[in-house]
Amino acid sequence: MSKLLHSCLIFMSLISTSLMASELTLPALFADHMVLQRDQDLKIWGQAKAGDTVEVELAQGKTSVQADANGKWLATLKPQPAGGPYQLKVKTKSQNISFDDVWLGEVWVASGQSNMEWKLGAQTENWQQEVQDSKLPQIRFYTLPKTLSALPNQPVPAASWIVASPETVADFSAIGWFFAKQNHLQKGVAVGVIDATWGGTAAEAWTPAQALLNVPGYEKDAADMQAQPEVWQQRIEENKQKDQQKWQLIASNTGVEQLKLAEPATDDSQWQNVSLPNTKPLSDIVWLRKTVKLEKAPAQASLFFGDINQIGRIFVNGQQVAEESWADSTTEIKLPAGLLKAGDNLIALRVINSWDNKVSVGRAGQLWLKADASQLNLEGDWRYKNDAEPQLPDVKFLNWKPGVLFNAMIKPLMPYAVKGVIWYQGESNGDKPAYYHKLFSTLIQSWRQHWQQPLPFLYVQLASYMKPQPYPMESNWAELREAQTKTLALPQTAMAVITDLGDIEDVHPRRKKPVAERLYLAARAVVYGEDVLYSGPVLKSIRVRDSGFRLTFDQVGTGLSVKGDQLLGFAIAGHDGKYHNAQAKLLGTDQVLVWSEQVKIPVSIRFGWADYTYANLYNSAGLPAVPFRAGEQQTATAGAAK
Repeated sequence: MSKLLHSCLIFMSLISTSLMASELTLPALFADHMVLQRDQDLKIWGQAKAGDTVEVELAQGKTSVQADANGKWLATLKPQPAGGPYQLKVKTKSQNISFDDVWLGEVWVASGQSNMEWKLGAQTENWQQEVQDSKLPQIRFYTLPKTLSALPNQPVPAASWIVASPETVADFSAIGWFFAKQNHLQKGVAVGVIDATWGGTAAEAWTPAQALLNVPGYEKDAADMQAQPEVWQQRIEENKQKDQQKWQLIASNTGVEQLKLAEPATDDSQWQNVSLPNTKPLSDIVWLRKTVKLEKAPAQASLFFGDINQIGRIFVNGQQVAEESWADSTTEIKLPAGLLKAGDNLIALRVINSWDNKVSVGRAGQLWLKADASQLNLEGDWRYKNDAEPQLPDVKFLNWKPGVLFNAMIKPLMPYAVKGVIWYQGESNGDKPAYYHKLFSTLIQSWRQHWQQPLPFLYVQLASYMKPQPYPMESNWAELREAQTKTLALPQTAMAVITDLGDIEDVHPRRKKPVAERLYLAARAVVYGEDVLYSGPVLKSIRVRDSGFRLTFDQVGTGLSVKGDQLLGFAIAGHDGKYHNAQAKLLGTDQVLVWSEQVKIPVSIRFGWADYTYANLYNSAGLPAVPFRAGEQQTATAGAAK
């Protein structure tokens, strides 16, 4: 390239940059169909030519402000009541921008990990009917694309405000949708949900790194992020490229079209053997093949694998018969008529675990092929190969690093006026429950500080999950629930208890509507000041009586109740600290008597203290009791700190 041409390109670039700097612009959050918060000061901001006067007008509100030396401007419109549709007008002496179909109503931020991100259409309970009943155009969602940054002062990730309709709501956050729908129908105003979620992320990533410098367990990582943000940003960009490569390989059809790995004619005699269900995880892009011999072609046939972890394509005799994503539950696969034939039939699977590259297939007793009245067991030897397609690149979980999601997906939203936050997260911090109370409290307080408003924070306690145990055991899951309960000490917070809505085999329970209903009950009480019972029973006091405990509860409504034949979920221990399952019965409207023949002198008690609990104590509103422990020396935090 000549020096003259190079100089011209630089000059043109400088002119272009200068022109862009003088243009009137607003963050992507300001767009057609947006919802703005009623009855609060409205902050409208953007860029313009330095020194320009920017006029902002919405409904009955109008103001002007001057752009500073860097072209930045921030205008404040006085509070206005709910209403619409309006037009938001922003102009300078040389430019005019307007946004149509703007409503004043309630704006909520929905944030957290996959259970809040979970889409309505991802096999949630009764989702098809919900889609049919979703023509509520005053509900709008702004779903932020997943992005992370080690650097502050990032722009709002570009998206659009999507109006609720049967064509759109399947892609909305399920909990966000059910919450917004109740809010809209009860208050009769427009509702906007800003969806800032990322599955499988930890709370420290959603917290400013600066705020974590003195939080136990996170000081070192936070200091490192603060000391060299540019270095971390470079790592993030490199990791992003690897992640894109990974998903390109996952989506590739090379193994099917070019390598013919699903075809019966392909020779797999040199492949390795593996026994399914596999106890040792496989890695990368795993191909599995098994030949099944049938005496005759069946009229009806189906396949079942129990569990495929987590992305799978299933082929029979070269034809794809099913595809499973990480959001799907493994179901029985009905095979097309005539696909199976007398003689040899090939079943082939292509399986990938995009989360941690640990592939597993099947559950004991749950791998079979049904052919008419016969059921063939598919457990045992399969042929497998995991190097036919390229290895997956080593992608790091940099979206767990302190502050990276706060920088990219929360801070850019400020100071957009909002009513509050609904939050569902904690699963990814389940291995360090002793740190979570301080971490989560810091997250809430830092959001409020940066947003410069009280910001009501309504959150979901972890659901029951994993294999139930017949006897009391230690539980990280229970300790994290306890940390979530302790966070209620902060003002303007509330917690939805959902121990009764979990799934033994899936960390993503599909009953999202009752979760949202409990969150909205909390909103009615904590945010809107309504006199409603929004919490399950909460332990008020405890005393020893007749070799047992007499417990008194608050938040009982008209009285405690039991779902089932007997009261479950209690365990007590004596001076040896060994817990035993306990018997329990109701006493009056607000008390429970708990005892065990194996504990003569009770010292401590636990309720709902398990990964998966069958605890069944409720109040008159049908809300489950808050899990607790009492009477024991709680040294978990101190031990973890050491």
